[in-house]
Amino acid sequence: MKIVIAPDSYKGTLSSPEAAEIIAGAMREKLPLARVLQCPIADGGEGTATCLAKALDGGIVVTTVKNCYFEDTQVKIALIDGGKTAVVEMAQAAGLHFAEGRKNPMLTTTFGVGQMISTALALGVKKILLCLGGSATNDLGCGAAAALGARFSDAAGEDMLPLGGTLDEVAKIDISALKAALSCVEIVALTDVAGTLCGENGAAKRYAPQKGADGAMVDVLEAGAAHMLDRIRDDLGLDLADLPGGGAAGGFGCGAAAFFGAKLQSGVETVLDALNFDRMIEGADLVVTGEGCTDVQSTQGKAISGVLRHARGVEVPVFLLSGALSGTGNFGADAAFSTLRDFCIFADVKDGAAENLRAAAENLAAAIALGYAAANG
Repeated sequence: MKIVIAPDSYKGTLSSPEAAEIIAGAMREKLPLARVLQCPIADGGEGTATCLAKALDGGIVVTTVKNCYFEDTQVKIALIDGGKTAVVEMAQAAGLHFAEGRKNPMLTTTFGVGQMISTALALGVKKILLCLGGSATNDLGCGAAAALGARFSDAAGEDMLPLGGTLDEVAKIDISALKAALSCVEIVALTDVAGTLCGENGAAKRYAPQKGADGAMVDVLEAGAAHMLDRIRDDLGLDLADLPGGGAAGGFGCGAAAFFGAKLQSGVETVLDALNFDRMIEGADLVVTGEGCTDVQSTQGKAISGVLRHARGVEVPVFLLSGALSGTGNFGADAAFSTLRDFCIFADVKDGAAENLRAAAENLAAAIALGYAAANG
């Protein structure tokens, strides 16, 4: 029996490599004759840099940048492809974890992400994979662009650093210095959502409430994003209103295309391709995947959606082990299980995450062993 273990991170508790190790250990204990392969995955959000560095025998560079509240923080940049490609994960500098207890996308910035890109450029890379996801921001990546030389000015002609709550004050965009800084590098932005910048599935209305925005804030953020679409059209000659993925990471998808000339592509598809996932699941009897919380968004570009799509393509069953299941059905998997055993607060979830995942994986492995034994006499 061949089993492929391909979980995403269990956000805030376990990284994807940690989760894969736990699930694989349970499978090997209950199914000692099975061939168990580990393939931790990511979708362009939190954990993507570490995932790719580990899988592709890459390296890690540590540097200090500003976080979303302009405080110093250490970040990791992955180097792969012999140092030619850098993986810059925006969540490391502008992730939602920095805003715990003070969430407010009106006030947060992606400036530190631009500093990460600057560090990568100084290392002489030729390509940057910009991982968009898990952000606490809604500034369209203006902060990152400013850190790299873009100029945003207000109606009085004064330079400004646009935040989510001040996007409507931008009167002029000048990216001439930024374009010069990025002239020798290709930037690919990895997204885990397909929504456009504005609208019901956009950065403000769909995702800003998760970052602490109330109804009034959402209206301000939506108006600011719409204003920036006008500025991008008038100053940069680009109409990005209908750009798929433009709403990713607080509109950074749109900003990456506008300011960096980035190509947007599916994060999970890029990761699965880099990991040779299709080859790994050839001849597999089943795939086990999972994440922290599975809901309807999980099937719309998140990591497990890619696993399900590729596995279904070759008719390999998929079992889903997630910290929590929100909604009904199995989310496209053949069976879905929650690792939580009781109602609890997040602190309890975090403390018991490894133990709960191990227990759930052992139960799943035991059921698989019984089924296999029955099917084979």
